[in-house]
This record gives sequence, structure tokens and C-alpha cells, in this order.
Amino acid sequence: MTEQKVVICKDLKAELEMFLATQNYDKLFVLTDTNTYTMCYPLLEGVTQLANTPVIIVEAVDTHKSLEQVVNIWSRLSKEGATRHSLLINVGGGMITDMGGFAAAPFKRGIQTINIPTTLMA
Repeated sequence: MTEQKVVICKDLKAELEMFLATQNYDKLFVLTDTNTYTMCYPLLEGVTQLANTPVIIVEAVDTHKSLEQVVNIWSRLSKEGATRHSLLINVGGGMITDMGGFAAAPFKRGIQTINIPTTLMA
């Protein structure tokens, strides 16, 4: 079982950059929704490791939390060359963290995830 950790920080960019610098993922991916991409994703601009990272954007609102969206996430991960040694960074509320974790668990026998919650429920 993989170690799980909760990190509370004041400088998200610095903390994420420091964490990613100590890891050995072959590819990084970001999952977010349309609202979060506009309002929160810019807070991650400047994180060196995310410079050329594919961003998977789904429509906001829980009605888009569906198996069809999960299949779209799998398709995008496959198309972009994700492997078992990749990392999916879920940036958003409960819908994104739920869907990202669900999509990552069976993909290539499971890829690791990081949740960057943007709501209290996430």
C-alpha cells in the first residue's frame, strides 16, 4: 500500500515543485474542470515540472461525473502516453478528486494521484 499524506501549506507552488523534484514519475498529467482551470489553475503557473504537462479539462458540475467522462480521461491518458509510472494531479473539488481517483485506480493497474482540493468537501 502506498503512503498517504495530507499536506497543508501556504505556498502551494513551492510545495508542489519540491515534492515533484523528489519523485521519479515518467509523465505528469493534470485533471481539472472548466471553472477550476480558469480560476485556480493559474496558481500553479511557474511550477517547472508542469511546463509541458497535458491538462485534461472536463465540464464543471456533478452532472458530468460519469463513466463516459472516466472513459474520456482514460482515452486522453492513453493518447498522451501515460504509463503505470505516471502521476495524475487532480485540481478541483469533490467531483474532480472523486473522478480522478476512480479513473487512476484501474488505469495500467493503477497510477498514483495527488489531490489539490479547491473546496472543503474535496
